This record gives sequence, structure tokens and C-alpha cells, in this order.
Amino acid sequence: MSVFNLKVGESAKISKISVTGAARDRLTALGITCGAKVTCLGFSLFNSSILLGVNAVRVALRKGVASAIEVA
Repeated sequence: MSVFNLKVGESAKISKISVTGAARDRLTALGITCGAKVTCLGFSLFNSSILLGVNAVRVALRKGVASAIEVA
């Protein structure tokens, strides 16, 4: 299941990140790493992006990037 499939208020642990290059570096810098606990805080108007909470950071990710992050 990907991060994009979480419901608002639901939390999960990241098991795999299938993003490479600069995007992966940005995610790592923001605390989105394997083993981190993420919480879905909301979606954009047309479900094109998701707002995640990771530790004390709020991150908005586009659907393509969010779909490449698997959670357990």
C-alpha cells in the first residue's frame, strides 16, 4: 500500500521508498526515510497531492511521489 492510499488521520510506517535522485535527497532531508512514522493530514481539492506529518514536519507531496512511497 502506498502513502497516497492512507485515509485522513491514519498513520503508518514507511517500508520502502522507490524514488531516486534529487527527490530522494529532499525526502531524506525532510525526515521521510524507511522506518519513519507518517500521518495523513489531508488531501488537495482534486486529490492531486497529499499533506503528511512526519515528526514535527508537514510535507505536501504530489500523487506521483506519494505513490512511490510504500507503507506497512
